[in-house]
Amino acid sequence: MNLQYISDKSGHTTAVQIQIPIEDWMLLKKKYKEFEEEENSSSVNIPDWQIKLGKEELKNISDGSTELVNWDDARKQFKM
Repeated sequence: MNLQYISDKSGHTTAVQIQIPIEDWMLLKKKYKEFEEEENSSSVNIPDWQIKLGKEELKNISDGSTELVNWDDARKQFKM
């Protein structure tokens, strides 16, 4: 298990990030069912039709059929 300490500008530890080998994660999920429930509830299910539209749009962007707008212009256009 690898630990990474996250600190603020003053050097105070504000968080600890843990990397757990997948084998250990599987054992933890067996022992603590709420881990698996949390993992399942946090996954995003993208409908097939939306994936298809996204792939089509990426194709259009790569072949030049869709014009991209930079973020600042888009924010102005939508008054964000």
